[in-house]
Amino acid sequence: MTESPRVDVILSVDDPGRFAETIGAARAVGLTVTSEQPLIGTAAGTIAEDRLPLLRAVEGVAAVERARAVRLPPPEPPDR
Repeated sequence: MTESPRVDVILSVDDPGRFAETIGAARAVGLTVTSEQPLIGTAAGTIAEDRLPLLRAVEGVAAVERARAVRLPPPEPPDR
């Protein structure tokens, strides 16, 4: 069986008062948490792509978005 690739995600919790419980349930479906921001009710982590529907269905999870990389162009050389 081929393992699904892991994707970076950011999730928000609908009730920050239940943050720990919700993140615990998210871990139970496969989320590896890399950072938590309980005061604003968000967390970041990685999860197998085929488990995203399970993560979105966790009670207390308001939204799940794939993290995006932002790249800036290289700096231009200074004018001479």
